[in-house]
Amino acid sequence: MENLEKLLEYQKIDIELRKVLDEIERSDDSKKLEQAKTEFNNAKATVTETEKAAESIISFYNNALAFMEECDKRTGELAEKMDKTEDIDEQRELAAQIEKIRDKLSELERKLSERSDRADKAIEAYRSGQERGKKMRAVYNNIKERLAQFKKEKEPKINELTKKLDAIKPSIPADVFEIYKALTSERKYPAFVPAIDAGDKKHFRCFCGIELSQKTQSELLDKGRCRCENCRRIIYK
Repeated sequence: MENLEKLLEYQKIDIELRKVLDEIERSDDSKKLEQAKTEFNNAKATVTETEKAAESIISFYNNALAFMEECDKRTGELAEKMDKTEDIDEQRELAAQIEKIRDKLSELERKLSERSDRADKAIEAYRSGQERGKKMRAVYNNIKERLAQFKKEKEPKINELTKKLDAIKPSIPADVFEIYKALTSERKYPAFVPAIDAGDKKHFRCFCGIELSQKTQSELLDKGRCRCENCRRIIYK
């Protein structure tokens, strides 16, 4: 395979770089940072939800107030008519209308009581969300600062390895490098592996343990490389 030596050198350095980056990504602080971020977002969502609930409750109260004022006005009008008429049937009809208004007001009173309970719960949830949000923001910033310091300590090594990779990259054919990057993006390290003798020097296995098919093995012998049908790694001989 063309420039195999350079490719393997690149891969070796890249694996070393991946280990350093993994050390950062898999550190306890990285995990704690994600947890703190999740908890903060949950608290923020709670605050947003309770704000919307509060808007709904306020709207209901405003509508209820308008309805009560209208009922009060209508009741006054009906009562005035009752005072002016001596017709028994009309008085009964007016009294029935007033009773219906009272029933509606009683139902409204019940709903207002329910909304009052919801309002209390919404206020409590809002306060709790605010407190949790402030706490988690402080925790998040603290962990973020520690993680940033840890990354800073690793920067010299990361920069050193990155420069080495940049220097080697031009020596690797573009099509081969494209395959390499596609494999490593799937966390398949190493991506290019030597063929493993299955024991009789006639059959070969891949790094993943799968024995090569006759077709794949023939390609390996003819071209010096092939692709594993199982893990898709590039196998060279």
